[in-house]
Amino acid sequence: QNLPLMIRGDFNSTPDTAVYDLLSRQAVHPGHPDVNMNNGDDSTPNILPDAMSISHSFQLGSVYHTVMGEEPKATNYTELFKGVLDYMWYSASNLRPLSCAPIPDESVLTKHGDALPSTQYSSDHIMLISDMQIMGGSRPPS
Repeated sequence: QNLPLMIRGDFNSTPDTAVYDLLSRQAVHPGHPDVNMNNGDDSTPNILPDAMSISHSFQLGSVYHTVMGEEPKATNYTELFKGVLDYMWYSASNLRPLSCAPIPDESVLTKHGDALPSTQYSSDHIMLISDMQIMGGSRPPS
């Protein structure tokens, strides 16, 4: 069925990874370094399928990329890592992001400590919020 779909969460993957490519482009480019980690010997087991066969049929968009024109600078802010790991993916055929909450500036994030979590932010991940519109369509007969 053509139902609205949202996939949201911590993907532990930055925008330069094969995971991001798979979700945003429906497939992983066969030359992507994440799927071409052959070290020249057979000591490392090859557990991934061939890159050409990793695909899906969903037309997904990233809420923040669609609304803001790019992914945020960070959705995870710790002492050892500052970057994007969290996403809100939506089915572009029947959902439309109307807005998304801005990510606080670094000066705001570090006001109560050098990193997250802090007394102000209970998680090392920044909350992602959006307003979505379900696109109209014909209803099935009842």
